[in-house]
Amino acid sequence: MELRRDFHEHLDELYAETLRMGSDLLLTIEKTRRCFLELDLAAAEKIIAGDDLFDDYRNRLEEGGLELLARQAPVAVDLRLIIVIMRIAQKFERMADLCEDIAVAVKNIPTDRIHDWMRDAIDEMARQAIRLVERAIECFKERNVEMACELDAMDDAVDRLNRGFFKEFDRGREEEIEVAIRIIMIARFFERIADHAVDIGEHVRFLVEGS
Repeated sequence: MELRRDFHEHLDELYAETLRMGSDLLLTIEKTRRCFLELDLAAAEKIIAGDDLFDDYRNRLEEGGLELLARQAPVAVDLRLIIVIMRIAQKFERMADLCEDIAVAVKNIPTDRIHDWMRDAIDEMARQAIRLVERAIECFKERNVEMACELDAMDDAVDRLNRGFFKEFDRGREEEIEVAIRIIMIARFFERIADHAVDIGEHVRFLVEGS
């Protein structure tokens, strides 16, 4: 009985650590959004330097999960929860990597070459991506399959924004090609953040339904 209690205490710690990682990630995505809007090079450097935080989170969660699997050979819901925690840690770490990619791109965008329509389009994509990540974390906390299904519809809105963004470039705007490429990359990175949030919903379905 004592061993089982110790197992669940450690599992609860992993769960809490996952939520802390998600909270830190949300702050980083918001900082990344502002970094782009302001083309803030100092903020970009901090985002890049802060990526190690998420690597450490992922390592701790994966090591902790593997330790529990080795010690107890858990079954059913406990087993699925450990697997999902490790998968979500991977998704969070990849989203943080995308924030780093955006920050690197920001460092290479001349401040006088970006237009208001670009800022507005990327800002809306970033806000939608943040909402998706918030909802995915809530979905995990609540273990809510219905909420997980809603993530797909939310992601459709991000995809539409991305397609609309490309259409702006197709209208013959005379943007410098290098700036255009970096802006398109940033749009794609925010879209990928949203995609990872949808994947978390899939992991929640697996946690609850086992399939």
